[in-house]
Amino acid sequence: MSVQRDARILNRIGLGLWTVRSMAQWPRHPVGGFSELVDDALLAQELGFHSIWSAEHRIWYDGWCPAPLLALAHVAGATDRLRLGTAVLLASQHDPISLARTAATLDRVSGGRLDLGIGLGHRDAEFDTLGLRRDRRGRMMDRALELMPRVWAGEYGDAPPVQPGGPAIWMGGMAPRVLERAVAGNYSLLLPQTLSAGRIGAVIEDVRARGWSATAGAMRDLWIEDDPGRAAEMRRRLEQGFTEEAGWWVLQGRRAFDAPELLDRQLHRVSDAALIGSADEVAEGLRALLHAGVEFLCLRINIDIADHSELREQMRRVAAELPPRLADAPVATGAPG
Repeated sequence: MSVQRDARILNRIGLGLWTVRSMAQWPRHPVGGFSELVDDALLAQELGFHSIWSAEHRIWYDGWCPAPLLALAHVAGATDRLRLGTAVLLASQHDPISLARTAATLDRVSGGRLDLGIGLGHRDAEFDTLGLRRDRRGRMMDRALELMPRVWAGEYGDAPPVQPGGPAIWMGGMAPRVLERAVAGNYSLLLPQTLSAGRIGAVIEDVRARGWSATAGAMRDLWIEDDPGRAAEMRRRLEQGFTEEAGWWVLQGRRAFDAPELLDRQLHRVSDAALIGSADEVAEGLRALLHAGVEFLCLRINIDIADHSELREQMRRVAAELPPRLADAPVATGAPG
């Protein structure tokens, strides 16, 4: 019975985020990163996880994967059960018909395993470089949501995806308009890792009251470490990595390092929400999310601040140590996506 219960819990857990970055503080070989992605996906499948998730950014020195669907196609060829997710792909920066066709191709070659998490994007330089207006990103998102199902239905002459109606769509974010889109299209939600369990519970209650019946998902930065000193060091590394990444964001028209009060505020949100500690402490935080109504967890253990061997050991610890500790938490029956 415990084995079945553990499998049910793992089937509600995805691992992220594989971005193939090479950061100044944690450099890596760019080609080797893609090989590691496949190796990690094979391990995730072996351990029984539901999915592995990548993300999209561009126009920055770290090489953050600007084409996550192509990276996940690499994974699709090496796996046969593991689902493939984006958390998130910036739909407002793509031609919607081309995006729909690429997603459909990946869905077909993977045997119907794609979960398409999409978001608006926030970095001004990305929109500027692509010749797009950031203030029109909402309209571009709505256009993508309108056209992608039509492509998948064959209106543009394309072969259909494997999944009926097309790949499962997950809306990333928590802004009111994001929730409105999720309710209108009954898309699954992938709520940010900085939200507290109480705030997430309020969001889920709100959209359920409006007739929304899709999957409630949430992200969470996570690392199991029993030693308090090493746990504190891992939290420091998380903060240091976030500062390097977010220091380039443009916040209210200013670069983040020129707006330290805004950067510090977001840094505290990221650090305070991260679950870093013993397996019991981490499980307590996840249990709170599940009791708040979260049905799917995207655990961001690959936060680009650990050696590859450390990451793989963390994957094994999450699979072995968390399911028994979540045995008393509510777990929905069907697999998402």
